[in-house]
Amino acid sequence: MAPSTKNSVILGEALASEEVNLVFPTEDFSRQAHVSSIQKYGEKYGRSVEDPAGFWSDIASEFYWKQKWGQPVYTENLDIRKGKINIEWFKGGKTNICYNCLDRNIKGGNGDKIAIYWEGNEPGHDASLTYNQLLARVCQLANYLKDIGVGKGDPVIIYLPMLMELPIAMLACARIGAIHSVVFAGFSAESIAQRIMDCKPKVVITCNAVRRGPKTIFLKDIVDAALIESAQNGINIDVCLTFENESALKKEMTKWVEGRDIWWQDVVPKYPVTCEVEWVDAEDPLFLLYTSGSTGKPKGVFHTTGGYMVYTATTFKYAFDYKPKDIY
Repeated sequence: MAPSTKNSVILGEALASEEVNLVFPTEDFSRQAHVSSIQKYGEKYGRSVEDPAGFWSDIASEFYWKQKWGQPVYTENLDIRKGKINIEWFKGGKTNICYNCLDRNIKGGNGDKIAIYWEGNEPGHDASLTYNQLLARVCQLANYLKDIGVGKGDPVIIYLPMLMELPIAMLACARIGAIHSVVFAGFSAESIAQRIMDCKPKVVITCNAVRRGPKTIFLKDIVDAALIESAQNGINIDVCLTFENESALKKEMTKWVEGRDIWWQDVVPKYPVTCEVEWVDAEDPLFLLYTSGSTGKPKGVFHTTGGYMVYTATTFKYAFDYKPKDIY
């Protein structure tokens, strides 16, 4: 039996053993899907386990690499008896995830297409950015960050709600090789302080407030409390870049620390709309995400650039069956 056929049979048996009601897609939907049948899935799965190097190399080749990776495509050691636990993907390759998200799509003719739709708290409070507009905003912030001394490998904490400035900040960090650490904008001052004391960021990016339903959440006040706590423990932050979310709170009503706090709108738009890309190694850190801390102190987990870029794009493509005209 061929491997792909064997995998299909195994998958079929697994489905048959469950007491579930199966709902099958229409023929038209299946025809347009990235994986049109369980048999096709079996073929892809079969290759992924029988030839993982070839499988992932083919997918990675769809992205832009300033320098292609060497061989082997990946290495792993999951046996501590053989040494340090370690997994590496696309080692030797150089790329940049911001370039792949934005510049690559613009060069592919998508510059005037919408990259982000944003919906605010109130009906009718919405906005959008094209790829060209998003790249310009990202480059302005990236240039500002560089100007205040943020560079490759430097941590940046982002404490923002669902504003367009959140992905802008993430992409700006990625463009210059800085390591962003997004903190959920519902966490306490203590939680933010823990992360600040652990990763020692060059800057904290936040906004003054956000509306959630009928409530106003004063995010800047929470950050202020976190910065006081971290300072008491010897970690001082020189810059708190604050976006004025005027729909939630006016600038003049925001508590302020002169010399540390900077309004995003006062500085970022003054910077050039182009910014040179920092090409990073595939194994260089992209971002730092902390565990929940449910079993103790939150632990920072690094996600590296090459493997994260390739795997998340692949997951989104196949799990969500994403097509160019779809909106998420």
